[in-house]
Amino acid sequence: MGISGAQQIAASSAEDAAVDARNNGKLKAHHRAQRQYDVTANLDNVQYLNDVQEQENQQDVLYTALLDQWSSDDAELKKLFAKEDFAIEDAIIAMHEGSYAGTQTGGSAARLAGASARKAGMAKSRALHNKMMAVDDVNRTKQASWKQAKDKSHALHQEVAFAPVHGFRPAAPALESKKSKAGLLLGLAGSGFKAFKQGKANKAHKVKNPNSKWWDTADDTGGFGAEFSTYTGVT
Repeated sequence: MGISGAQQIAASSAEDAAVDARNNGKLKAHHRAQRQYDVTANLDNVQYLNDVQEQENQQDVLYTALLDQWSSDDAELKKLFAKEDFAIEDAIIAMHEGSYAGTQTGGSAARLAGASARKAGMAKSRALHNKMMAVDDVNRTKQASWKQAKDKSHALHQEVAFAPVHGFRPAAPALESKKSKAGLLLGLAGSGFKAFKQGKANKAHKVKNPNSKWWDTADDTGGFGAEFSTYTGVT
């Protein structure tokens, strides 16, 4: 019984130790997964903050470039306005110079004076037309630049519009439960009972004393053996 019971206890202890070892392995792996999750989430957050700062810098660069482009367009418009103003001034000078008909009189002098005034009016009209068309061109150019900058600004914003989503943390592992001790107890009880039966079966018989009386030969259960019938004649 002792050897069998010890074997059962050792086997149960070994199974419990194996379950503990597997559960410890799962818990350690879960702990490492939690640490890795925290490190990854922290790195993602840091990268996102860096991207936000870089996006703000790019927005400033884009806005400055748009202002520079508009300033350049305005400068070109001013140059064109100055050119056309000089053209108008030249036309006015030419008109006054041509208005003097010299020694001519009558209809010829009137025609010459009218021609110079007419040329001056045409030059003014052309200059004003060029100015208005230049203003329209510059406005269209500014509008196109603004739309392009707006699209780029929106694209930059979309790159950092959403903070990183780290997802769920790693789920805790399912741990194994140890085997119930009821089986061990039943096994030990069975081994004990088996050992008891074997011990009882292997018990040596009592040696009879030929000089003993019948009352000395009573068995363990309170009955009497064959000697009782010998002394009493009762069978």
